[in-house]
Amino acid sequence: MPARKACCGPTVFAVLLLAAVSSAAVAAGDEPPLAPDSSARDLAVIRGRILTPLLEPGDAASVRRLIDAIRPDGTWPEVDYEGRSRSAWAACNHLSHLGTLARAYKSPKSKLRGDARLKKAVFAALDHWLEHDYQNPNWWWNQIGVPRTLAPTLLLLDGELSDAQRAKGLAILGRAKIGMTGQNLVWVTEITAKRGLLENDPDLVAQAYRRIADEIRVTTAEGIQPDFSFHQHGPVLYSHGYGAAFVLDCSRIATQVAGTGLAFPPEKIDILTRLILDGHQWFARGSACDYGASGRQIARKGQTARYLSGAARAMLELPTERDDEFRALAERSLDRPAPPLVGNRHFWRSDTMAHHREAYYTSARMYSTRTANTDMPCNSEGLTSHHVADGCNLIFRTGGEYRDLFPVWDWQKVPGTTVVQTGRLEGALRRQGVRDFVGGVSDGTYGLAAFDFARDGLVARKAWFFFDRQFVCLGTGIACEADHPVATTVNQCFLRGEVTVSSRQKTSTPSPGDHAIDAPAWMHHDSIAYVFPEPAAIHLHNGAQTGNWQMLNQRYSDEAITHDVFTLWIDHGKRPQGATYAYLVAPGMALADVADYAAEPGVSIVVNDPQIQAVRHEERNLTGVAFYAAGTLAAPNDLSLAVDAPCLLLVRELPDRLRVAAANPRNEALTLHVAVNRPLEGEGVEAGADEGASRITLELPGGMDAGRSVTGEFGKRGSPSTAGGVRGLVAAQSAGYH
Repeated sequence: MPARKACCGPTVFAVLLLAAVSSAAVAAGDEPPLAPDSSARDLAVIRGRILTPLLEPGDAASVRRLIDAIRPDGTWPEVDYEGRSRSAWAACNHLSHLGTLARAYKSPKSKLRGDARLKKAVFAALDHWLEHDYQNPNWWWNQIGVPRTLAPTLLLLDGELSDAQRAKGLAILGRAKIGMTGQNLVWVTEITAKRGLLENDPDLVAQAYRRIADEIRVTTAEGIQPDFSFHQHGPVLYSHGYGAAFVLDCSRIATQVAGTGLAFPPEKIDILTRLILDGHQWFARGSACDYGASGRQIARKGQTARYLSGAARAMLELPTERDDEFRALAERSLDRPAPPLVGNRHFWRSDTMAHHREAYYTSARMYSTRTANTDMPCNSEGLTSHHVADGCNLIFRTGGEYRDLFPVWDWQKVPGTTVVQTGRLEGALRRQGVRDFVGGVSDGTYGLAAFDFARDGLVARKAWFFFDRQFVCLGTGIACEADHPVATTVNQCFLRGEVTVSSRQKTSTPSPGDHAIDAPAWMHHDSIAYVFPEPAAIHLHNGAQTGNWQMLNQRYSDEAITHDVFTLWIDHGKRPQGATYAYLVAPGMALADVADYAAEPGVSIVVNDPQIQAVRHEERNLTGVAFYAAGTLAAPNDLSLAVDAPCLLLVRELPDRLRVAAANPRNEALTLHVAVNRPLEGEGVEAGADEGASRITLELPGGMDAGRSVTGEFGKRGSPSTAGGVRGLVAAQSAGYH
């Protein structure tokens, strides 16, 4: 498809003017029909763009096999027409075969174009489906899956359909009625647009495409969130899964209608741009997707983020002013060389923090009174995802650390989580959190996530501090009355090579198996160093684990699968009261460098108790603090901080200024006062009670931005200040959506 970014000439200008007038009318609540002089041209353009990729001929050998195998009644012997699976419905394979034949039949490049046997097979298969009209117990197949698969075939065969075939086909497409929300709406509405093309109804086509454009909006209901995460099925993070289909379909549709009277307005293209670049790509490393953003689709084989390449390439055909980022994403998501994504982003609407460095990607996935931990177990999939938001902390370097490992996972040892080890998954799978102090603070480069966690009698306060070379994980106040051990899992991933352990000044490489390691100083596996600054009861499993896909998704076989797995966890024992943990993770580190790093990691744990969790990065002079209550912190560099309300802070001291990022993890508006023992100046600063002290006032947002971080820089009195004051930097922070 040729690029359509730069358009000129009187015809295109007229089309764009029509689009602007139509958009203004829609905004005013009036949706006029397409102008008669443009509707036929626009429908022809859109139809041509839809058909172009469908007219690729496909593999002739595969087509011949389908022709040879089809039976006189238009069926294929390998298709299970009686199956009732709600997820992987085998009968729909008939429509996939039909589509393959129709493309070969209509493609100008096809070696079988005009073949009499092919034509007979195409219409026999079509007639069989139209006559039997197979339906599934799952509404999705009847209203979306079947119409969506059938519509392209009907467009290809348009002109050769009999009146009866057309009527039956249009009736099936008519089950997709405009409504619903998020990606479901996009699906049914695009089907409606194709029905309008088949009926040559410009008003129906216009209504459908305008409704898709309307769904590209920021909302606190299902769909695109103010932080550019994506929700479906309620407050469930679904940026991969439903969100993947949303950006793929919307970007493709945007190119199909570009330059016509139905072109998406610029503000819709901007939102779609931000959803992809400021949202989706932050939950991926290369082609690997963060499975915590996949909902129940974590239980499907072969989940990747490769779809981002297709979405990025489509967006390159549209005017976005972010071409370089889309080009990099298009290559990076296919694991090709590209500039790395580097930074930190907190998604306050989804209780998740994403952290990117050139050497690694990691995240912290939580849930609160505002969000659900995962999707419901629809269609018998996602059956083991009970703990995927209990502080999940995945670590990617190559992207293959967890890919299709899930059949053998111990689902009570999801990386980063603190879980009662009952040996069986219990209780409701999908649930809302019961506490509201869950969130993060980010300055765009560094971040802190904090989780006041409670589940079925287990409580803990968990925090992650994300820096450059490493991140720090803290837990405190861990308590439970269960007669089972409680464990915090450091990681559970594919075993790649040897594990090296340093304990009691001795280094060893444990043989495959299960090992209890008392108070190790550090461990190393697959170029990741794990450092334990405090004595802890560490357990290591480095060996085979067996499971099957059916345990998590009923569509799959129960055939046994075995993989070698590296699992590392901290044992808090039975009935812990006030237990703690602390460990550092340094991805991308050679074994030869670990001992020196562990001796001087460059970070220090300032406090780890139920009131305050704080870590200081020495070189960056950066302190992260989770205040679970109003209080005071004395940091090692003679920095004192006091706050008058629970909050999260990142404080970085520079030679001539102090940078403060703050957020309210309760996701409410808050006027926060921060007292600091430094003489500061700037907007929002007043002198403190003591000489050389200051009091900073920060207005933390409410509404759709409630929970978003606010950053201010404040000059030190007597030093040249680079600060623009709180107000200017808050605006910049808001635009960046950290």
